[in-house]
Amino acid sequence: MKSSILALLLLTVIATAGAQDLNFSGRVLASPCTLDTAVSQLTVDLGDYYADQLSKPKSAIGYKTFPLTLKDCPEGTTKVVATFTGVDEPAGDWITLFTNTGTAKNVGIMLKGDTSLWIGGAIKNGTQLTQTVKADHTVSWPMESEMGTSTGNATPGTVHAVITVSFTYQ
Repeated sequence: MKSSILALLLLTVIATAGAQDLNFSGRVLASPCTLDTAVSQLTVDLGDYYADQLSKPKSAIGYKTFPLTLKDCPEGTTKVVATFTGVDEPAGDWITLFTNTGTAKNVGIMLKGDTSLWIGGAIKNGTQLTQTVKADHTVSWPMESEMGTSTGNATPGTVHAVITVSFTYQ
């Protein structure tokens, strides 16, 4: 009896000492779409204007529309989130502007989706816009842009901004 209890106790200790948990992790991701470079406009020319056209505070010129389109979205991808990243002008009481890295002063770039209002709806650093993938496996963001000034008194020079768009697939 003593040896049976000792053997049972020994088996319990051996079984407990040798047990280890296995932890598994992973993710199932939606497959990506392809940027439609034949349709999407990745360089937007806002045109040439005179500085006095941006002399007044809260003025804008150079209105352009352009598409941002993805194609070949796989069956399992139903929505795409576009996240916009760039450097914002310091917050003001008007429209959010992306910082101009060109030589003109007191000018920035305004950007929005075509269903948003400029006031309160302008895209800023970190803005996310979600679109549903269409039956033809495409997804598109109709975009609008302008040059703008919060303060007025724009100076002559170049206007340039880079805004990165990254996509998350759902």
